[in-house]
Amino acid sequence: MQLQSGMIHVFLTSKLDMNNKMWSYLFYNLFLFISCVQSNQSSVVIRNSSNSSKTIDTTVQHLAIRKDTLIKKYYNQLYAPVTIKYADSSKATLLVLPGWNYPDTQWCSKTSLCLKAQKQGYDLVFVEMQRSVYLKSYYKQTRKDYTKYPTRVWLIDSAFKPLFTEQLLDSTKPVFVIGLSTGGRGAAILAVDYPDLFSGAASLSGDFNPLLQKDDPLMINSIGTFAQHPKLWSGDNNITLRATEIKVPLYIGHGMADKVSPVKQSLQFVDTLKKKNPTLTIKTNFPKTAGHNYAYWNSEVDSVLKFFSSLIKKGDN
Repeated sequence: MQLQSGMIHVFLTSKLDMNNKMWSYLFYNLFLFISCVQSNQSSVVIRNSSNSSKTIDTTVQHLAIRKDTLIKKYYNQLYAPVTIKYADSSKATLLVLPGWNYPDTQWCSKTSLCLKAQKQGYDLVFVEMQRSVYLKSYYKQTRKDYTKYPTRVWLIDSAFKPLFTEQLLDSTKPVFVIGLSTGGRGAAILAVDYPDLFSGAASLSGDFNPLLQKDDPLMINSIGTFAQHPKLWSGDNNITLRATEIKVPLYIGHGMADKVSPVKQSLQFVDTLKKKNPTLTIKTNFPKTAGHNYAYWNSEVDSVLKFFSSLIKKGDN
């Protein structure tokens, strides 16, 4: 069924003229639902405390709606939803990145980040990245199954920035990003690529220089082997070699006992930043007994939020 714009106007006007406002409301929401389906655009689900929900068109201005919001997004054919968890009183936005094959909102169920950040005034944004390694784009040699997961360009341009233009988030407030594991690398590389968007970034247990791990299967499957594609291993996905480009303040945390992503990744990155970008604001933490797990990532929550708050106090708000 197709509804043309003129028909829509007449249809809604006639219904709004009815005395029964309930029918008007029902028909209007039915129209919005049909429009979202027909146009293949994102739709938004607003959830309240009783877990009931309604779907609304993303072209409507929503900033006044301060309830958890699910936006149905797709990367090609892959369902990649975006979740917003609002603070009662917002002072900033925090993009929260998962690691490789980690559920996006596991940050909330396994750490205190969501509870504490919302109480401190951060609107939280989660994107289901699944097995993304946060590449800018894919290559001919990228393993086929890897190419179905979102790139960092899609993450920002198609999933994150539209939240501000559609007034789901306040564009006048500072924006920060935090990530763990592969998402930690994602947070750092987004800070490099989008210095005008982010006021600060926090990377936990990340990796920054693929040249330190030429046997890393994730990078091999993503950009090919070092022997065949050495330039890509030193290209725009190598954050350490882009140290002089970084303008965004960084928090870098890494457990010394990490057996998944070796701490040498963060240690070398910090050392390079201090030498080649000495004026950059950096805060670090390398606990001796911490591993690659939520127990460690949860232990960093207070320090990261304190770091972000210090940047707001310096005039980012």
